Amino acid sequence: MTTRSYNPIWFDNEERKEHCLAIAEEGEVLFRTLTGAKKSTFEEDLQHIDCFWKGDPIDVKGPKPMHAQGYILVEFLNNWGTAGWCSKTSKAKYIAFQFPNEFLVVEKSRLRSLAIMLCPPYNEVVIMRRNRIKPLEGLHQWCGRWRNKDVFTYLLAEEAYSIADEVIRFA
Repeated sequence: MTTRSYNPIWFDNEERKEHCLAIAEEGEVLFRTLTGAKKSTFEEDLQHIDCFWKGDPIDVKGPKPMHAQGYILVEFLNNWGTAGWCSKTSKAKYIAFQFPNEFLVVEKSRLRSLAIMLCPPYNEVVIMRRNRIKPLEGLHQWCGRWRNKDVFTYLLAEEAYSIADEVIRFA
């Protein structure tokens, strides 16, 4: 397995970095193993492309506790206020969310449209900014972390399943 190098400012400390990267890498490896997807380059990874699935660029989101609780997070701007993985400029065509027993694959543009439709009209002045926003609190709300420039929202997993392109079971 090739270890990718990441910008050190992306993580609060070395232990957190290793934990996050290991989870992400395991999810990507599992997705590629199940589907035959081809691994991306480091440069492509920086554009939110983890691999190529059926020839199309896809960003794989590893397992998160919120997935098992029936929620997903949709990122529009990252910590620095630049293109998040569900932004218009992200190069991924699809997003794959790892749930406990399957991957949910959705077209990024449809997920983006759904999230925008379910949230109130965007206004950067009224973003809920604080740390550790629980999914139920941030459901269909524009959220961001305190002292960061990120913007995201939470959706119900069932909402994302309603626009699924494919569900890939593994357990």
